[in-house]
Parts: sequence; structure tokens; C-alpha cells
Amino acid sequence: MHYSLRCTECGADYSEGSNSFRLSCDAGHAPALLRAEYRVKDFLIDSREAGMYRYRNWLPIRRTYNDASGPVVYHGKNLGARLQLDNLYIAFNGFNPEKGADMETCSFKELEALAVLGRTDDKTADCLVVASAGNTGRSFLQIASKVHRRVCIVVPASALSEMWITVPKSDKVLLVALENADYFDAIRLGDMIAGLPGFYPEGGAKNVARRDGMGTVLLAAAEALGTLPEHYFQAVGSGTGGIAAWEMSKRLLATGRFGSTGMKLHLVQNLPFAIIHDAWSAGSRNLPSFNDEEAKEAIARLWSPVLSNRKPPYGITGGVFDALKDTGGITYALSSEKAREAGRIFKNLEGCDLDPAAAVALAGLMQARKMGRIKREDLILLNITGGGNNHPFLTARKKTVEPDIIFRRLPGTEDELQASMEGLLSGNRIPQALG
Repeated sequence: MHYSLRCTECGADYSEGSNSFRLSCDAGHAPALLRAEYRVKDFLIDSREAGMYRYRNWLPIRRTYNDASGPVVYHGKNLGARLQLDNLYIAFNGFNPEKGADMETCSFKELEALAVLGRTDDKTADCLVVASAGNTGRSFLQIASKVHRRVCIVVPASALSEMWITVPKSDKVLLVALENADYFDAIRLGDMIAGLPGFYPEGGAKNVARRDGMGTVLLAAAEALGTLPEHYFQAVGSGTGGIAAWEMSKRLLATGRFGSTGMKLHLVQNLPFAIIHDAWSAGSRNLPSFNDEEAKEAIARLWSPVLSNRKPPYGITGGVFDALKDTGGITYALSSEKAREAGRIFKNLEGCDLDPAAAVALAGLMQARKMGRIKREDLILLNITGGGNNHPFLTARKKTVEPDIIFRRLPGTEDELQASMEGLLSGNRIPQALG
């Protein structure tokens, strides 16, 4: 393998074997993220590959797939003029063919799916389990269907309207929904399913492929700009994308070719649920305590439900807190009204509709400019994590995917869950509502 895995807490080093899919360190310390270490230390681009796979030397993958998409970075002159920012660059991750952006899922979560599925073992017959609040699920549905990999996607039933794809659904892909649930509930059900025979967990933020896949946004910027941006803006729910950008920035700095100072992370959340912002503003490594019902009520009021993780990898070693501390980062919490206005501004100036999360990120950038936290001449990268959903080309091709099974509640026992899932693995795809 062209990489190994190193624990951010104890430094333990693990080789990734031919059938390995390691997500954690074996030592008995507190939870910590693993980080990929690559044999190739310089930033090299493989021009034979498409999209994000141009950066395959810094991706923990076993294979690549044809026609892969990738981030598109361009000078946002119109938006920059409006905000009086001369060096604003946009990393567009979505569908905007006028700018060369071809992610038909309209989300940078497509980068996760391409990397994670590229890391999976060809020889295993087991089914990968992915929990999602929306965009990640759609991306795995699309990419797994295109490349015919075994994946089980678990989402809250409220996210089913986001489960559309533009290709025929593969019979190797399962879609499971949970009623009266949010993202955290979907993660719980996903963990339960992943513990059954024939399934295994994708791992979320613990999966180095997920993080480094998203980190290709920064690699695309480094390729386009020849240096690191001074400021990086992104909307976050779990904060995994922020961790990914931080980790890639450290690799780029280590080459000695992209400056000597790191970039500042600006992570933006959507009110009224902004626990990363609340914790960082309090100077705490620990997330604030909250009542589950109150949290669910707040999440239900979000314009961007994908920014709603109740258990983000914040205080864990190598997590969001460490990323913000190392970069002197700043967090923001913006109302849905301000995000909607930011989305309208982007549409008018840059000609493309934004995913709500991307509009939240732009609202954060506008807030930072208003507060004087960025200067006119600063080099800024705005990660537009999704957009183009309303493009006519996609509208004509979208097909909503019906769930293979709907749970009305979390299963009470493993036996109950296994009985429900066994039929799906054996090919019984009659839609069911259980519980």
C-alpha cells in the first residue's frame, strides 16, 4: 500500500493490509482519529486520472473509477466585488457546467463516496453501512450505483426527499429509513446494522478516506493558486470537512512549496443548532450539554438539516477543536434568514443556486467581512459544498429512490433487527414498514 495509518494520540503506526478497513487505534487511550501518512511526500498530480483522482497519491484508495468528478476552483470576481474582496476564490462542488463543475449529486459529499468506495476491499462480500442526514446518502446512492458496490445507506425518513439519483439504482445498494428521527438517530441505527453479520461500518469522521476525499478541495485550490489560502470558509455539521482541510494544509506545508504559514479555518453553523460554535466560543474542548428533545426541536427548525450532528468529532484528539486551535480558527452561527439572503446574492452574481449549507458558509464569509476579520487583499477560499440542484439538465434526469425498508422506531433487539435485514441481503426488496 502507498500509505499507512498513524494514531494522532499515541503515534501508533498501522499498515493497511489487503483486506483491512481500520477505523481506530488498538491502544487503550481515549478516542483519537487515525491519520493517513503517504509514501509520496510531495504534492504530485496524476494527469492520467479524472477529477479528484488526480490527487490519488494523497488518497487512501485501492482503486479509481472512471468519469470521477472533482472540485472546480475559480476566481469569484463578481461576488468578490460585491464584498470588496479582491482575492476571493470559490471551490465549487456541485453541478455548474458553465464553470466545469459536474457533480450530479450537487454535493461535495460525492468526494467522500468516491474515496471511501475506492478504499473498500474488492474481495469482501459484506455490505458497507453509511449513515446520513441527506447529501452523503445521496452521494453514496449515486456513486455506489454507478460502480456497483454493496452499500446500505441509513437516513432519517425526513431526508427521503433528498434521496434522488441520476443513474439507475444498483441492486447492490440498500436504502433504509427511520421515522421520527434526526441524523444522530440514523447514526445509531446504522451502528446497529453495521454490527450484524454481513455488514460493516463506514466509520464517518473516523474513516481516513472520507476526510482525505473532502480534503481534495484544498488540493484543487493549491493546484489552481500555487499557494495556500490565508482563510478557508465552510459550513459544518460534524466539522469533518474542516478537519479534512486542516489535515491537507499540513501536508502541503510540509512540502515547503506552499508557504510557511497555515491557513485560518472559519467554520460556520446554522442557528438555532450550533453546538460547535457554542463550545468553541466558550473556549471548551467539550460540547455543551443539552436535552435531546430540545435539540431535536432546534434541529427541526434548521434551513440546512445536514448541519445538525448532535455528536460531532469535536473534542476527540485530532478533531475539530484541535483543528481550530492549530489554525487560530473562528466559528460563526448564522440565522436561516441571513443564509437565504446570501444564497440569493450568489445566484444573482455567480449564476447558480446554492445548497442551503453552502449559503450558510457564504453568510459566514459576509459576517466575517462585516466584522473586519478578513481584509480586502486577503487570499480567501470559500468552499461551496453544494449547488446546482435546480439546473434543467438534472431536473430532467432525477429519480427519487424509494426506501427498501422503513423502521417506525429503533429495533428493540439485535434479533429483531437481524430478521428485518436478512431478507434484504438475500434479495427480498419488497418495501416494508416495521415497528
